[in-house]
Amino acid sequence: MTTNEPIVFDQVQIGRGLLPLAQHGYVVVEQGVLRLLGSNRQLIDHAPLAAITVAPVRFTRGQAVALTINGTKYNVSPGWGAHVGSLILPGDTRQVKTAAAYLVRLVEAARRQGAPSPGW
Repeated sequence: MTTNEPIVFDQVQIGRGLLPLAQHGYVVVEQGVLRLLGSNRQLIDHAPLAAITVAPVRFTRGQAVALTINGTKYNVSPGWGAHVGSLILPGDTRQVKTAAAYLVRLVEAARRQGAPSPGW
């Protein structure tokens, strides 16, 4: 990351397996640390970006990302919470796919650098 500004993904669906943890949660990346926050902004989990593994979730057409943080696997869908209870037309999820792809690139770039973040 080249900026000190936090990167915030909002309206994130966060789950662990089939257990939903947040319908309108947040993923915040700041100073090399990724934080998963619930709908009420309570901390779910956090770790340095370089310590997180990331992969697109199969069969979601790029709309969900699997993050392994401190040994726990989470499924996150950035932006998908905004679509809850509404009719989604085919091809109308471009924003979700873009946010998910950006999150994958962000974590992968930090892992390639391999630098631990300050304070960890």
